[in-house]
Formats: sequence, structure tokens, C-alpha cells
Amino acid sequence: MDSLRIHIITEHDPFYLTVFFREFFEHLPRDGFVVTGLDITATLNQKSPVPLARKLLDFFGPIDFLRLGVRYAMVSMLNFLLPAQVYPGNIERIAAHHGVKTRTVPNVNDPAYVEGLQALQPDLLISVAASQIFRSDLLAVPRLEAINIHTGKLPLYRGMLPVFWQMLDQRPSIAITIHTMTREIDLGDILLEREVPLGGERTLDLVIRKMKLHGARALVNLLESYRSGSIQRVPMDRSQEGYRPFPRRADAAAFRRLGYRLL
Repeated sequence: MDSLRIHIITEHDPFYLTVFFREFFEHLPRDGFVVTGLDITATLNQKSPVPLARKLLDFFGPIDFLRLGVRYAMVSMLNFLLPAQVYPGNIERIAAHHGVKTRTVPNVNDPAYVEGLQALQPDLLISVAASQIFRSDLLAVPRLEAINIHTGKLPLYRGMLPVFWQMLDQRPSIAITIHTMTREIDLGDILLEREVPLGGERTLDLVIRKMKLHGARALVNLLESYRSGSIQRVPMDRSQEGYRPFPRRADAAAFRRLGYRLL
């Protein structure tokens, strides 16, 4: 079988997706797969830093927001000061280390972008926390299908920051779901589903990092199933459907009352 050609769309994230992509590229077999590129959209689909900062401040509150800002400043400084051989740093550096080209994409549904993607002839289009809704023309690009990895049980935990909502609901484990994509958010056929037990972790930051590691490994496993022709599809049970928005300060307060921490 020829190499499976995959193209990835993600978002800018210096904290968690770096964990994901370090693990993903380290475990993706060198033979059998070609990554045609990794495209990066704006964080939470916010077009400028001001609305993004407001959104994060509303959720984290002033103290954790300040801590997050200090962490961001440190990561940015290390990316600027240290060579890539010393500090793999951001998504762009991680991808470059593995010979994968990256670019920043303002709008993944722009006809010019879609046309350029078609020229790359991907077999699979993979969304990894991509912050924009994929429209029909984009979904039609890959030879096989577009797939999404979601850190939550679907369709119950559709939407934003599913790890937070599962912890808030005091679930004993966090789900990973990889599914085919449709024009509706977080719907399609389930291709892989795993539950990762919470081992007493009480901090959202740590649980997200843990789940990025497990998610990267799950995605590699699924891609190997595509290569071997052993993919199985399970329709989602939409009677269990729910949708969770990006949490706000009241949600964070309820989270803390349960003895959890954000950072």
C-alpha cells in the first residue's frame, strides 16, 4: 500500500498542543505516512489578542489569568532566545524538526486555501483542536475523509473545553473520541473511543496535558488502522447529545468549589 497522505489543521497553543505534537510526531511511523503540512489557525478563533484576553480573563479570573500570562511570556522568551535543538518550543519548531511544513491560516474555508489543499491530494484531513468550523468544500478535499480528535465522550460532550466539563461532572475518567467530520460540530461516525481514568488528578492544567499525550497515541493507533484497512465505524447515538460552550467565571467557581484547580 502506498503511504497514507495526511494533512493537519490545528490552532495556535503554546501550552497543550505542543505536548500533543511532540508525542504524535515521535510515535508516527516514518514509513507508511506522509504529512503534507500542518496549518495553524488563531487561538479559539479569536482574530486579535484583545478578545482572546477577555475570554480567558472571564474564565480564569485575575489571579490565574496573571499566572497564565507569566507562563506565556516565559514560553515566548525561550522560543526567542534558545535554538530549536535546545528547546523544541512551539508547534512550528516541533513540526520543522520532523520535516513538516507549517503555515498560519486565517480562514480554512477560503476558496484559495481549499484549492491549495486539493493540490496536495491528502487522503485524510485531520482536525486537532482546530478552532474553525469546516464547511462542505473543505470536508470534500481528502480522498478518504476528514476526521477530528475530541477529548470528550461524544455526542454528550460536544463543544468547547470538554476536559473541564467532564471534571466538573465528576466523571471518573476522561474520554477520547476520534470521529468523522460533518458540517455540524463534533458529530459523525465514531472511529475510536477510549476512556482514560483520572488517577486522583485535581488540576485541569495537568489533566489536559495528560490527555494530549493519550490523544496523540490514540491518533497514531487510528492512522495505523487506516493503513491496515481495519477501521470500524459506529454511528453516534444522538439521543445522548449535548453541547458545552466555553466555560465562564461562574463555571470556574463551581469547579473550584469541588476542590479542583485550573492551573
